[in-house]
Amino acid sequence: MKRYTLLTILAIFLISAIQAQDKPKLIVGIVVDQMRADYIYRYWEKYSDEGFKKIIGQGFFCKNVHFNFSPTFTAPGHASVYSGTSPMDHGIIANNWFDKKLGEKVYCTSDPNAKSVGTETDAGKMTPHRMLAPTIGDATRISNNFKGKSIGISIKDRGAILPAGHSANAAYWMDYANGKFVTSDYYMDELPAWLKAFNKAKYADELAANGWSPLLSLEKYTESTVDDTPYEKVYNKNGKPVFPYDVSALIKENDYYSFALTPHGNTILRMLAEKVLVEEDLGDDQYTDLLAISFSSPDMIGHAFGPQSIEVEDTYIRLDLEIAKLLQTLDERVGKDNYVLFLTADHAAAEVPKYMKDHKMPISLFNTEAYLDGLKNHLNTNLNAGEWVRNYSNRQLFLNHELIAEQEVSLEDIYRTIESYTLDFDGISGVLNAKTMQYPLPSNNFAQLTLNGWNQQRSGDLVIQFLPGWMEYGHQGTTHGSTYSYDTHVPLMFYGKGVYQGSTSDYIDITQIAPTISVLGSMAFPMMSSHQVITKVLEEDQNQWKR
Repeated sequence: MKRYTLLTILAIFLISAIQAQDKPKLIVGIVVDQMRADYIYRYWEKYSDEGFKKIIGQGFFCKNVHFNFSPTFTAPGHASVYSGTSPMDHGIIANNWFDKKLGEKVYCTSDPNAKSVGTETDAGKMTPHRMLAPTIGDATRISNNFKGKSIGISIKDRGAILPAGHSANAAYWMDYANGKFVTSDYYMDELPAWLKAFNKAKYADELAANGWSPLLSLEKYTESTVDDTPYEKVYNKNGKPVFPYDVSALIKENDYYSFALTPHGNTILRMLAEKVLVEEDLGDDQYTDLLAISFSSPDMIGHAFGPQSIEVEDTYIRLDLEIAKLLQTLDERVGKDNYVLFLTADHAAAEVPKYMKDHKMPISLFNTEAYLDGLKNHLNTNLNAGEWVRNYSNRQLFLNHELIAEQEVSLEDIYRTIESYTLDFDGISGVLNAKTMQYPLPSNNFAQLTLNGWNQQRSGDLVIQFLPGWMEYGHQGTTHGSTYSYDTHVPLMFYGKGVYQGSTSDYIDITQIAPTISVLGSMAFPMMSSHQVITKVLEEDQNQWKR
């Protein structure tokens, strides 16, 4: 009996040791803000061998990955990637939304009860309290009884806070007022000494002093338009959207948002990531850690200049070099066989409407002011006079339910009144109401993605869909947020421990990342995560098929 007991204990010990060895020491999540899937192919010949090409060549590349909800914005994008579920469940329905109880707009991570740490401004008054679901960061910490670490970093607060999760050890983001990386008292009472030293070094100013000139000669940017076009916003004092950019002067004029609006934002974030790895000893013991990195600058640059610009092309060529440096640091510091990494985007982006219109595409800008003025008159004519719509945001209409009850108007009547007007308005292709969301939906992409992005407590009463390519933005630069593939289609790649070398063109939705990483990390899925693992990514599964 004693012999049996000893053998059993030994077997359990060996199994535990094998499982511990199978776990990666570090999980690295990289989200590139506003990275379209075609940027991988478009700029392929200009990428180095050690960045995107290395991840794809030695890892697993998913070519047909889409967000399964709308609207596709930064906050819901990050929340969905890391929670493994959609806004319907995690509640981050946009970057900002109308709070029906408060009667005002709220920001996804703002928290009036929080205090800034590392700055005198309000930039640090942020927490994940509006997010209803745990993330991979939380799952990682739960898997080792909170002995491992989860840390998020980004230029944007939401890009750092939402991925790292509720139980995160830290999240750091940039204060545009001073260019420093800051945090919230949700995580700590004061910045660690290493981050104080990092801020004191004023790397943002040092990088800005170099300005922004193209890495290559202008004639080599063959995947873009010429440098000076009417489709780009102007930041230079010469009144033209052209290189070079005097970044130091722009900072003085506007603040450090102008710094983030250049590839230098990616550089400083990579530098911060390397500092976090060393100073926080990530991947340095038997407890799995998570580092969530969100490169925000590509989104800011894309909004300003659009996908056709040399500025965007230059940004991605430079980002590839930053990724290469980060991989080298990870390999040297943690070891390739000790970490697993994924890289994706939080959304993609549309082409600039005027650029498309000038090339005979049937695309234009949506006239929001005319739509809302006309809708108000239409409602007052068909019903009694009153403020029937409390708010319009994120292509959603929030109705005045107190007035509806007071005037004894049925919801069906006001839905029909709004829908009849809306569907006749130029640039709109469809409209759905809250009642439709609770019954069998029409079998189309707009309906399904809207449902996944619609939260009963937080979303509006009606959602409108623009025609393809139409947007509320302007004639220069671009935006995102629709159900169309130009906004939903993003790259996804896995690299490192346990990842099979290969690729797939199978349809994959973004909520499958979290369960796949959970399997690679030998841990439970985040609590509200999809259970749909991308099995082709897993080396052990592919080897079983070979055998």
